[in-house]
Amino acid sequence: MKSPICPFDAKSGVLCARCDEKLHAGTITQDDVEAAVTLTRIANKSQDVDKFTLAKAARVDDEYVLVLRRSDIMSIRSNPALAARIEKEFRQKVHYTESEASERGFVESLFYPARVLSVNQFYLPDGNKVTKAVIAGSKGKQKIDVEKIQRMASAVKNIELLVEFEQK
Repeated sequence: MKSPICPFDAKSGVLCARCDEKLHAGTITQDDVEAAVTLTRIANKSQDVDKFTLAKAARVDDEYVLVLRRSDIMSIRSNPALAARIEKEFRQKVHYTESEASERGFVESLFYPARVLSVNQFYLPDGNKVTKAVIAGSKGKQKIDVEKIQRMASAVKNIELLVEFEQK
């Protein structure tokens, strides 16, 4: 398994001098380290997970966001037992996003399995950029914590997200 830290560090749970320097420099976060250690523990029991590439991880409130390759996400979504095992090991709900995804793909993966109708970007007069996502269905029918997803988008990709639900 590939991760932001050395394979030995991921297996032992103790950072070497080089990885510790990355952590203190801000290149990686404590969430990256914890996710790499947890996924490595799962990889020891699962050959599928051993092929994963973890690009980044972020903890938002009581949930994790793992940034993986597209093929890794497809294998998780096609194997509910593997998804359950990952959530059991993390002891939290886990969201999966693609490392090479566009901004639209990233937003769609945060809302999965809900359908995203459109993703648009707006530039404000002060120079800031806002991304607006329109979700299929009404807010009452969808069980989506919009505020949490907005915090996830901000934590992982520094996206200011505005969410609207389909007008019917």
